[in-house]
Amino acid sequence: MAINNHAHTMKGMTLIEVLVALVIIAVALSAAIRSVNAGVSNTDYLKQKSFAHWVAMNSVAEQQVKVFKGVKNEWAETELAGRSWHINTKAIVTGDKSILRVETKVYRERNDESALADIISFVGVQP
Repeated sequence: MAINNHAHTMKGMTLIEVLVALVIIAVALSAAIRSVNAGVSNTDYLKQKSFAHWVAMNSVAEQQVKVFKGVKNEWAETELAGRSWHINTKAIVTGDKSILRVETKVYRERNDESALADIISFVGVQP
């Protein structure tokens, strides 16, 4: 009687190997999702900064056609791209009394600490 001592060859993977592979895939997908999410957040922030810059440039253009009669510090609200934007304009006297330095800052909300756009322009003062 002959005894067959052939070792059984393993076919497939064990349960632990499958679980380790799934953990590796889960970690990789989690990192990929975080990376995509960061890219989307950056894109939204840059979009808001671009809109805020347009709002500031529009405000500067309006200031250049207005007649300034002196120093001012005022808030205004406008709408662009379906959103409200808050504009703070400060007019400051320069060394030449006929010219004002105008600081225009645009905020998403009026109580935000930092402006999304900040532009400095100079305008003439009418006596």
